Amino acid sequence: MFRRRWPLILVLALMPWMGCSNGGECDRCDSDDDCNSDLICVTFNDGSRRCGSGEGATQCRTFN
Repeated sequence: MFRRRWPLILVLALMPWMGCSNGGECDRCDSDDDCNSDLICVTFNDGSRRCGSGEGATQCRTFN
């Protein structure tokens, strides 16, 4: 059974690196166009670019 699920698990694990993002807060981005209309693409302290409000400190819990 695990062998049949392995491809699905692999695809789900790789989705954050494949650019699958819906533009919500803390989703990775390259420009403001990648974020929902009320968010902008912000560079965080760790060097990652993520969608955020741009107002004050935004904290994102990340797993990658």
